[in-house]
Amino acid sequence: MDALFEQLSSVADMALDGRGFDPARLAGVLALFEGEARGSWAVAEAEHEAVARGSEAAVETAQGHLNAVMGAAVGKYRGSSGEADSLSAATAAMELAFKATS
Repeated sequence: MDALFEQLSSVADMALDGRGFDPARLAGVLALFEGEARGSWAVAEAEHEAVARGSEAAVETAQGHLNAVMGAAVGKYRGSSGEADSLSAATAAMELAFKATS
């Protein structure tokens, strides 16, 4: 990128000094800038996608863990109807919340 800035500076100096400004050279330097920008954008987008996939996997793992813990809690308190109903409702609410965020 530094080399591109040097080329652009050279073209700008030529234009300011009035010594043979070449619009085609300016267009070429700008095309190189565009290519560099597109390449950087693609790299950033790929990194973003990788992070997003990692986050989705972490959420799925957390959901599995929560379901296991809640299932164990419901099973433990199944003998008491009132507590089981409360835990069952809480589990359903948590599942709805996770589905809404997925």
